[in-house]
Amino acid sequence: MSYETLTNKHLNNLRERIRGRIAVNSGEAAESLEVRGNQLLGNDYIYFLDQGRGPGKFPPPTNIVAWVRSQLGLEGREAKQVAFLIGRKISQEGTAIYKDKSKGLRLDELIEEMLDELTKELPEEVAVEALKWL
Repeated sequence: MSYETLTNKHLNNLRERIRGRIAVNSGEAAESLEVRGNQLLGNDYIYFLDQGRGPGKFPPPTNIVAWVRSQLGLEGREAKQVAFLIGRKISQEGTAIYKDKSKGLRLDELIEEMLDELTKELPEEVAVEALKWL
């Protein structure tokens, strides 16, 4: 099996593991994950699902409105009002993930697991060469 085929296989597995950890969101974050070549790409919201958002400024309201609609079933003005209140609280205190990283996706763990599995499948000489690039 070629290096590209192996990396593609393991990146697709990683994508599915990340999707499995994305429990509560508008669905856009999980759907944005795609493997292109030897890269796993997704929208920037995934960073906040992993690291959280610290206090200091309001998060983008459109993301929160979408979450309120999908998770709370609210629409129109009511969805915007609830989203504003959630955004204000985040701007003042940060998110639960920011305060306690164990509540996030823990992407570093998933990536380490994927790299361990990948290197077990690679022939030794290819593994040494591939690790130079990581």
